[in-house]
Amino acid sequence: MKIKDILNSRNVLIKLNNTAGMSSVVAYRVGKNIKLLDDELKPYDDARTKVLEEAANKDKDEKAIIDEATRQYDIPEDKLQEALQEIEKLQDEDINIDIRKVTVEDINKAELTPRELMSIEFMLEV
Repeated sequence: MKIKDILNSRNVLIKLNNTAGMSSVVAYRVGKNIKLLDDELKPYDDARTKVLEEAANKDKDEKAIIDEATRQYDIPEDKLQEALQEIEKLQDEDINIDIRKVTVEDINKAELTPRELMSIEFMLEV
């Protein structure tokens, strides 16, 4: 599994976590997976922030400038592509997590779309 797989599944996992009517075992597995994935994303988020801060324009105190309106780093065009490529490399990193499996029937109450199901394929038992 790659970090980008986690990022792509995040919203669906939140939707599952907010679905009422699942068995307590399935709810536990979904919650446990969310915690495991969040723990795995922390180092990625730290590394991504470092890349963005290094690429961003700096203020007089040498701190990265963040646009207050958009809450995005102010990155010059000549450094933006390199930063995005570096972040893409981070997202392509392989990770190993002991994912708790569920069946499609277990999560049926969430009424997920085919696209949503594909994003959590890594945790589905067939």
